[in-house]
Amino acid sequence: MLHVQKLDRDWEFRRRGDAPRTAWVTVELPHSPFYTDRDGHGHWQGECEYRRTLHVPDPRPDVRYALYVGAAMHTVRVMIDDTEIGRHEGGYLPFEIDLSDHLRTGQPRRLTLALDNRDAADVPPGKPLRELDFCWFGGLYRDVELRAYPPVHITEPVAAGEVAGGGVFVRTLDATEAVARIGVRVHVRNAAGEPADGVIEVVWSGGSPAGTTRAEQAVLLPPRAATQVELELEVRAPRLWCPEDPALGIVRVIVRAVDGTIWDERRVRFGIRRIAFSRSGGFVLNGRRRRLRGTNRHQEYPYMGYAVPAAAERRDARRIKEAGFDYVRLSHYPQSPAFLEACDELGLVVMNAIPGWQFLGGERFRAACFENARQLIRRDRNHPCVVLWELSLNETMMDDAFMARLHAIGHEEYPGDQMFTCGWIDRYDVFIHSRQHGGIHTWKNGDKALVVAEYGDWEFYASSAGFNQTTGVGLHAAWSNSRQFRAAGERGLRQQARNHVAALNDTLASPAVLDGQWSVFDYVRGYHPLRAGCGVMDSFRLPKFSYYFYRSQRHPSEGGAGWSGGPVVFIASHWTARSHLRILVFSNCDEVELSLNGRSFGRRAPATSSLPHPPFVFDLPQFEPGLVEATGWIGEHAAARHRVATPQAPAQLVIELDEAGISADPGQPDLLMAHARIGDAQGTLDVDEFARVTFSLEGDAALVGPACVEAEAGIASVVLRLPRGAAAFVLRAAVVVGSLSLTAAHEWRAPHAAAEPVREARAV
Repeated sequence: MLHVQKLDRDWEFRRRGDAPRTAWVTVELPHSPFYTDRDGHGHWQGECEYRRTLHVPDPRPDVRYALYVGAAMHTVRVMIDDTEIGRHEGGYLPFEIDLSDHLRTGQPRRLTLALDNRDAADVPPGKPLRELDFCWFGGLYRDVELRAYPPVHITEPVAAGEVAGGGVFVRTLDATEAVARIGVRVHVRNAAGEPADGVIEVVWSGGSPAGTTRAEQAVLLPPRAATQVELELEVRAPRLWCPEDPALGIVRVIVRAVDGTIWDERRVRFGIRRIAFSRSGGFVLNGRRRRLRGTNRHQEYPYMGYAVPAAAERRDARRIKEAGFDYVRLSHYPQSPAFLEACDELGLVVMNAIPGWQFLGGERFRAACFENARQLIRRDRNHPCVVLWELSLNETMMDDAFMARLHAIGHEEYPGDQMFTCGWIDRYDVFIHSRQHGGIHTWKNGDKALVVAEYGDWEFYASSAGFNQTTGVGLHAAWSNSRQFRAAGERGLRQQARNHVAALNDTLASPAVLDGQWSVFDYVRGYHPLRAGCGVMDSFRLPKFSYYFYRSQRHPSEGGAGWSGGPVVFIASHWTARSHLRILVFSNCDEVELSLNGRSFGRRAPATSSLPHPPFVFDLPQFEPGLVEATGWIGEHAAARHRVATPQAPAQLVIELDEAGISADPGQPDLLMAHARIGDAQGTLDVDEFARVTFSLEGDAALVGPACVEAEAGIASVVLRLPRGAAAFVLRAAVVVGSLSLTAAHEWRAPHAAAEPVREARAV
């Protein structure tokens, strides 16, 4: 069977072109060749190299050895002992290089991957980094593997180069609650010099109380040839995949000889579901019309860029689900398979995308776009979460022939009625449009569905007709837009939330079938020296007021495995002397009661609007320091409470580690956010504190980025990288506030090492 060796350790790395050239250093994957600051300054473009030894002591002559690279940014030369044996262009999708001839001697060989992440007009997204509204980064930032394929084997879907084939391709052909039919295409290659007489067996298990179901087909494989077969399975009483119940089963594919010897095997996790899009019917999932709230995501992390381990990707998916969203657009490029796997598990519907933003190049660029579309579908087609394929270059003027080819590729690679292409110009199955471009209430093209791809940001930021990206002419006043950092305080965070309230209310009144606010996290940009503050969470994944607005739009009964929902109540105020006396409360409860220092201002229902759960509004007569408390009532049950207190003098420093309830798999690396909170004696956050906090580490972790960090609205955040096998570390923080020195410590142990972390906080 296929044997996979993870090549995640024992790499040596250096950057080329620096003066002087950097020395070789030992690194682990995923890896970034540089660290930026929080705003993206320090972004490095150039050539770098990764090298390591490959050794197969007893190679088999009938085994195919291949190097699999999950992604590398963005042009790669593959060398064995300084001889180039392969090249790949494109920084977001996987590729495979055959190493068989180079490993058959059984002697150690030196593998070198030379990467180049400089501007390249022929490599999507193509636009120079300095003009781009996001950043690509660099390095070997996803998994690298040495794969040993047996003589008769199931192929790798991207490397196979088969239209609508390669590897294992699973589709839902039909599905009701009573019965479902799934089709399983299997591409098998016989690399041996003799014919192979065998059987392909497909087994479905899980996701159904009826147990397993199977089908098989005899196959005769000619020597050095490949064939593709499709088998059909009938599943009785299937659990259908949906946001509330993301049921997943396993498709097991076995290729065996007639005597029962197993040659190769794959296991594909799959969710049975049926989708449809139309203006009149909306987005239909398993026969039910749905209007899901959504968001947009860039995959970067502070300092590390794209070099994000799987556990951190899973945390982002959970954060998005818990923020109140059931749909996410992956803007504007293919993102991590680990993130998609988490979307499958949590029930997050996905719009997938090829790389592109405001740029259309020449013939080589166009050919690369076509190939990216094919590779994206081949990589991600088995994910039930993916319902839309953005085979379009975002906000780019594209000609009809180019769009027609991309649309056709979508249906060639995913035949049947479960492929829906989409694009921002109306030449696809589904039209995606942004609120700032206008017309979301009036656009109509027969029964074609409309998706509002972006809302809540640009329409409050700039005049689409007059904005100049270079000079900034045409920008709206900073106080009024949705790009607000936590440092903007109550006024800025309140304005952002009010903008999103208005934008979602308007969007829900449109005939759109899905909508996605911009965006879930703050992110860095190539064209601007300052990160974009439009996230409902900042780049360290700390919530802003608008996060709680979207979270409150869920029904209080919603929740699920791996994420938290339920009743929500949140006071959008810091309650200081500068606070607005009109208090906004976000809640999904029937009524909210507000009190100040124990004096109730009564219970009331929200205003009427298109929103599932409009905000509650209370007008207080004057500011009075103390405690504001909101209680959310469902019937006569007090379902949720939130308290906001006027902060007093700083008195303590507390470290919180944001694991979001997710641990890295054993033996895998991790990336964690840690937050040092400056508070008063009662623990109330001092939102006016911007002192510098110094961090230090002991044990199995490393600080990524600066160790001395300025607090933003009372919180200083750092990123910690945990190597494979990390067992324990202690993170310490210290700050001087006035004449007071505050220190704190947080001890972390791997889940198998200790049940509870030890926390320490003290004032000196």
